[in-house]
Amino acid sequence: MKKVVRGILDRCSLAVLRWGLAARIVSFLGYQQRRVTRRRLETGLRAAGLYGDEVINGPFRGMKYPPREQWASCRFEKIHGTYEHELHRLIAQLASSKKYKTIVNIGAAEGYYSVGLARLFPGAKVVSFEAKDPDTAFCAVLARLNGVEARIETRGTCTTEALDALDPGKPALVWMDIDTGERAVLDPLKVPWLTGVDILVELHDCMEAGLTELIRSRFTGTHRIDQITNAGLDYARYPVLRNLLFSEIEALVGEDRRGLQDWLFMEPTGS
Repeated sequence: MKKVVRGILDRCSLAVLRWGLAARIVSFLGYQQRRVTRRRLETGLRAAGLYGDEVINGPFRGMKYPPREQWASCRFEKIHGTYEHELHRLIAQLASSKKYKTIVNIGAAEGYYSVGLARLFPGAKVVSFEAKDPDTAFCAVLARLNGVEARIETRGTCTTEALDALDPGKPALVWMDIDTGERAVLDPLKVPWLTGVDILVELHDCMEAGLTELIRSRFTGTHRIDQITNAGLDYARYPVLRNLLFSEIEALVGEDRRGLQDWLFMEPTGS
């Protein structure tokens, strides 16, 4: 009897999920379930003293965060150092070999990279572009907590005109993540000084096909280009994840990416 009932439910559910709206509803409910799981796990880990308000792994170790009551995207991942772990080696290399005068963070969100890079490069001024006022306000709080507010200048939406007018002191680093906006903004014909600075840009081909090759083509003649692709997390490096189910691990450290994405790190060939 159970086998018959299960077969009926199986056929019915598959038929319903072929309907686009039903599939979207189920997907939304699955996402909400992940949020519930995440909150439960975070509460337990905080009670056990395993989830605090200071970054404990990765290149920004020691960076302080406001209390958990102030929401920040991917907060758990940032505290535990799993967030965009693919970039950790690059950041460490830059910190050991570069002395930037200016860092331009485009798409700064709540300031994770603006403040983190300001801490790593104490001689640099950071220009932080972010279109959303709540994120800019959070960045200001984060900067004060970490004692770098005097070196971070916050601005609104980054346009090619605003970027061209900036003309930062060199050596400089541009750190960009603006969800396909790189097509319009990261253009050396419109912003000539880009040809002489280091650039890290997150590409979004899964949202708009061809962006990686477009940006690469714009800088092939002026920069050495390394491509980094997002990859699976080495769970063994993070003891806090041990003894959790894979569904729980995904709820805690999944970054909700739509698909494979690349970063390009580009250094001027004349440097």
